[in-house]
Amino acid sequence: MARQEISDQPYLMRLADGRRLAVEVPARWVRYDRSGDVGFTIDGVRFLDRLRALFSPMKTPPSPGFIRSLRQALDLTQTEFGKSMGVDKLTVSRWERGELRPGKRSLRALQRIRASAVRKGISLSA
Repeated sequence: MARQEISDQPYLMRLADGRRLAVEVPARWVRYDRSGDVGFTIDGVRFLDRLRALFSPMKTPPSPGFIRSLRQALDLTQTEFGKSMGVDKLTVSRWERGELRPGKRSLRALQRIRASAVRKGISLSA
């Protein structure tokens, strides 16, 4: 089988609330398997996870992966993310590892930060 040239890949993502989000995944994050089906590298999957964290309705409570993806999508360290929410970086780390769940106040802060990022139009570097 001849090698396929890898190019940017259009991807249609269905969000939990039924909306659809169309994106183009950069070629460096696209791979083809032996059958010719499209797959994504780890970085490509992380990119898609960040988009889901920004545009999907937030579950209560959000998963550790959702919190990490949201923080990374905003290009914030755990310290910066914690400051924006009024918690310590250790708390953010525990959320991301699943050792602790955000309380009601923190959930409201997460929703506020996510909504603000979507309104401003976050650029996810590809």
